[in-house]
Amino acid sequence: MSLKIHKIFILPALIAASIFLPASAFSEEPAAGNAAPALQKVIFTPQWFPQAQFAGYYMAQELGLYNKHGLDVVFQHKPPQRKLISVLMEKNADFVTDFLSSGIKMRSNGAKIVNIGQISQHSALVFVARKSSGIKKLEDINGKRVGIWMVDFQEIPKALLEKYKIKAEIIPVVSGIELFLWRGIDVIAVMWYNEYHELLASGINEDELTSFFFKDYNLDIPEDGIYCLQETYDKNPEMCRKFAKASLEGWKEAFKNKRKTLEIIRKYCRENHIPYNNSHQSWMLNRMEELIFPADGGIPGVLSPKTYQDTAKKLKSAGVISLIPLYSDFYKNVLNGNDSGKKSEPAGGGGNVQK
Repeated sequence: MSLKIHKIFILPALIAASIFLPASAFSEEPAAGNAAPALQKVIFTPQWFPQAQFAGYYMAQELGLYNKHGLDVVFQHKPPQRKLISVLMEKNADFVTDFLSSGIKMRSNGAKIVNIGQISQHSALVFVARKSSGIKKLEDINGKRVGIWMVDFQEIPKALLEKYKIKAEIIPVVSGIELFLWRGIDVIAVMWYNEYHELLASGINEDELTSFFFKDYNLDIPEDGIYCLQETYDKNPEMCRKFAKASLEGWKEAFKNKRKTLEIIRKYCRENHIPYNNSHQSWMLNRMEELIFPADGGIPGVLSPKTYQDTAKKLKSAGVISLIPLYSDFYKNVLNGNDSGKKSEPAGGGGNVQK
């Protein structure tokens, strides 16, 4: 008789017991003691408004690559009136992007910043003129009105003019190409991935233009790199390595699926109330691929000693800097897991040099 009673009541008893078991008993999530470590929050500030120039970082965010590396990245686009050095020095961001020439200039002037990833491998700067203005070769710019942005990297266009002893009237340009379209200037400095295409989209045919790519005139100075404070690197080199590595992974993913990447760029533009043009952003994305993963080789994300030395010497020759910082002080090769100073010689031979 007792056997039958057990048969009758054992199942209801198990069901009742299961009702009061904690959810963790059935969950595949790790117990509290084995919980995944908390993500490390960092603030990232690109140097301009949302656009394909920063597509790799957007992809790293949207695909969870930063999270995978233990980072919780907050995007904070820079107001155009703020200098990136101020954003870093005031500790309003952990990482920023900026041009190599600007980074070297800041370090030479005493700002304790370091480059942890040289994303762009070539210069995208171009002087553009209408052929109808009589400009067919660089020397024809003599006596002409040249529009140059009044930002940190204005020294590079000026250096090109000085190198070829060209006397021109420099007209400050805040942004945009309107002054050139209205014929207020004869020549304008543009970025190949951005304003160059805007000129074509405005109705000017490419064969109506004369273009002078800086890289063809021995001024192939790469632009976008990732920067942080020396203090940030010294305290947490692993965090710097994770950010640089995830960002480069993001760039690789951005070029694998460009349609998806453009959708994400549009999302960031909309969120920041920035106009989005699919044709223009597609052009920019394709040009960025050529700058970041060039066909002529180079290691993506890495600043070579030769590129640094050539760039620093050109800046010094142009009077942009008076002292060349040590390569090992300026660049930290976090992507390859070694400090740059362990394998590389300084750009000028030792310390801050003046030659």
